[in-house]
Amino acid sequence: MNKVNELVSENFLYTEFTCPCCSTLKITPRFYQHVRLLQRMRTELGFPIAVNSGQRCEKHNQEVGGAAKSWHLLFATDVRPEDDDPKKLEAMYEAAKRLGFKGIGRYERFIHLDLRPEPVRWNG
Repeated sequence: MNKVNELVSENFLYTEFTCPCCSTLKITPRFYQHVRLLQRMRTELGFPIAVNSGQRCEKHNQEVGGAAKSWHLLFATDVRPEDDDPKKLEAMYEAAKRLGFKGIGRYERFIHLDLRPEPVRWNG
C-alpha cells in the first residue's frame, strides 16, 4: 500500500519528508519519533509548520551542499513557521529544546532538527 500521500500525523503528510529528487523515505522508529515531536510542537505552539527539507539521498545532499555525514541522509528536518514570522521561529527553537530534539541548528529563516544520540546545538 502506497502511503506517501497520506497523513503520518494530524498535520503532516509522508510526502513532506521525502527526498525531492527520488522520493526516498526511510521509515524507521526514529522517523516516527521525530514526526511525533514535530506534531507535538505544532499542536503546542498552535501555528502551521512548513518542512523545508526532510530525507535526502546522497545525490540530493551533494546538490544542496549538505554535509558529507548529514543527518538528512538518515533522517532530519529543516522547518520554519509557515508565515516566516521570526518570533514564531524563536518559539519553535525553544520548543525543540524542551521537546527533546538532540541536534538543533538555528539559522536565520529555519531550524534544523534531528535525533542524534548526543545533544548538539549550533548557529548557521
